[in-house]
Amino acid sequence: MEIVSDEPISQLIRSARKQCRLSQYTLARELATVSGRPTVTRDLVARWERGHQIPRRGSRQWLAVVLRVPVERLDAAAAASRRRTRLGHAVVTSNAPVKPGPARRAQGAPALLPVFRSRVQAGILAAALLNPHRSFSLSELSEHAGGSLASVDKESRLLEVAGLLTSRVDGTIRLMRAAESGPAIAPLTDLIRCTYGVPQVIGEEFGRVAGVARIVIGGAWAERFAGLAGPAPESIELLIGIAPGQARDRTTLGTAARRAQTRLKCLVHFSIDTVDHPMDHRQIPHQRSGRPVVEVAPARPRQVPAARTPWSDGREVITELVDAGRMNLVGGPAANSVPFLELASQHIVAAEQLTSSAPQSAFLLLSHAAQLIASALLAHQGLRPAAGSGDHVAGQAVAAQFGHQFSQVDLLRRRSIELHDPVGRDSQATDEEVRTYLATVRTLLAVARNVTDKLGLFIPQQ
Repeated sequence: MEIVSDEPISQLIRSARKQCRLSQYTLARELATVSGRPTVTRDLVARWERGHQIPRRGSRQWLAVVLRVPVERLDAAAAASRRRTRLGHAVVTSNAPVKPGPARRAQGAPALLPVFRSRVQAGILAAALLNPHRSFSLSELSEHAGGSLASVDKESRLLEVAGLLTSRVDGTIRLMRAAESGPAIAPLTDLIRCTYGVPQVIGEEFGRVAGVARIVIGGAWAERFAGLAGPAPESIELLIGIAPGQARDRTTLGTAARRAQTRLKCLVHFSIDTVDHPMDHRQIPHQRSGRPVVEVAPARPRQVPAARTPWSDGREVITELVDAGRMNLVGGPAANSVPFLELASQHIVAAEQLTSSAPQSAFLLLSHAAQLIASALLAHQGLRPAAGSGDHVAGQAVAAQFGHQFSQVDLLRRRSIELHDPVGRDSQATDEEVRTYLATVRTLLAVARNVTDKLGLFIPQQ
């Protein structure tokens, strides 16, 4: 009789190994001994337990011997793992289709967005386009997209030829990242964000709320993600698990839902449960019985903005930029002002040292420092200029929010454009000009550091 199970083989191997009181090294050694295969190593066992690789039939037979688990149960767990569509920190955890059909295979058109040639291709684009300032190794893309290294290598090369990704080599590692410009980048990013970007956006916005321990997605989006064909989801249905002893802060959760709705351009509904008992998936809004659910890992912010009322000045300008698609709401590592301010400070120190010997270079450093300061103020509010929106957007936003002195950000930007043309009439900077703007940028940095202590998260209007 065929066994059907939702338990993935990664969990089964880990729990059986611990029950037998074996370390990963010991399990690998015993498997190598009984199978006669010295290639069974601790790294291979670790890949099985992390869900990065499913043991083949022969390996499962030897696992059954060493772990004293019926091979039929291991086979059922392996089948369950193949059904568990994975994307980054999102995975189908319950009611995955037992017979998923071609749309669920890594190389089949994905049900969630069938305009792509494969689920792996969509996963690669989700990782790169939604994290444009980060480079990914092929191994990282493979883990995020849920595909093999060979598939990821093939798809990434096709995307690079199409001008959607760029690559560089660091030692022996090829690193990929999103292209900075191109007519397809902005619309493709929007398309990815509202489909395959749902786990990242939901994880970032709800992960910043204190007490949130688990996030479960149901409804039509989970069905499409699991590979069940159907119309595009009109809303995202969530069940938020709160850790025992933590308050159910509906106001803060409502703020997270509003920010997620703005980023996804889709309604977000949620209900709340505690995680001190098995969560009842029937509490997910509009969830049908026996349908797939997807668990998303909360993304904890590196820097938590103050729980204050959002900055009121310039709100109309920010709202207009967001509505026009020139400013994006961001979360996770991108919503951290500290790296921007630290790099701006380093630029100021370097510019001071170059004032006499290379004033043009010093001025360019000051211009970039001013842009970093503006980016820091926006990042602290969970904001970032959209790709292709222009370098002036950050300066425009902070000038509207924090007053006339921040109009110097765009003035420095325009002056740096002149200095970038070495044959232009205005391509020379003087020591005096650099010293003047050195004091200006120092002041902007001091104001930014003071203001960030008072800045809350930008919350879209209802």
